Amino acid sequence: MKLSLSHKSALERLLSRLSRSQKILVVGDVGLDRYTVGAVDRISPEAPVPIVRVESEVLKLGLAANVADNICALSSEPWLVGVVGVDRVASDFRKVLRKQKITDRHLITDAKRRTVLKERIVSDRQQLLRVDYEDSGQVSSQVSKELAARFASLVAKVDVVVLEDYAKGMLDPSVTKRIFSLARKYNKKVLVDPNARSPLRLYEGASLLTPNTKEAEALSECRITDVESLQMAGERILRKTGAAQLIITRGKEGMAIFEKGRRAMSMIPTYAREVYDVSGAGDTVISVLALCIGVGASLEDAARLANIAAAIEVSKRGTATVSLAEIREALASWA
Repeated sequence: MKLSLSHKSALERLLSRLSRSQKILVVGDVGLDRYTVGAVDRISPEAPVPIVRVESEVLKLGLAANVADNICALSSEPWLVGVVGVDRVASDFRKVLRKQKITDRHLITDAKRRTVLKERIVSDRQQLLRVDYEDSGQVSSQVSKELAARFASLVAKVDVVVLEDYAKGMLDPSVTKRIFSLARKYNKKVLVDPNARSPLRLYEGASLLTPNTKEAEALSECRITDVESLQMAGERILRKTGAAQLIITRGKEGMAIFEKGRRAMSMIPTYAREVYDVSGAGDTVISVLALCIGVGASLEDAARLANIAAAIEVSKRGTATVSLAEIREALASWA
């Protein structure tokens, strides 16, 4: 997919503005991804399953922490607010944060809660099994109060807020209502990556929502099969949440952009390269959008740049980050 000269020029100017480091407050469920990699050369005599001879283990930041990692890779400073337990996973999680030069001082500790860990067993680049260790029940009222207080102490000092909902029990209507209220008070935009399993009322007051097609269908209660149903779903989400803006990510079909007060949606085409792994693409998209909005970019320019970044991310294996230099190089190649 080629870019027009006008789009290329606009995105080059936007990229130069992103070189200014911003502070982005990332709030949401956090966790650790562990990749256990090994070789399979025989089947277990105990059951018809492969035996994986472990060769290495790789730890990566997961859930909202992957958004923080993306923001850091884009030369800005993420402040991460999430809940972890008192366990080995929490210790490993903090170590990986520090290795990636992301502060862990805004995390909240709940001794009664298990830190989320997703373990993937991989052989010859093929995922054989995923094992999830997590508590997905709602956090206690005391932890919710602490979350709201932590947010209140930080929001005035950042450029943009990103809210990541993975439906692991951290966010409830009382917390998000407080977040949106404080963000309005300090004139901060709140970008929300919603979850299909959460009620739409959870996001009332968001500035921008970024659901994928499946999430948009669940939130709008409207099956998306064509342009008309896509338009209906987008309008319904905007109306029910009161959000000013909405981007529905459509994979190979690009992005659909909705803005309050504009009847017609805009479509941004995809800039896909060869796709290896789509995991983490949404995290890359919302990270780039946050930085673009933080410097006052138009939503269409922000979406185009985020789309290019997502195309780079899905060309890598596993969840990955994208740098400004990679986006600049890709922008030149697509023009």
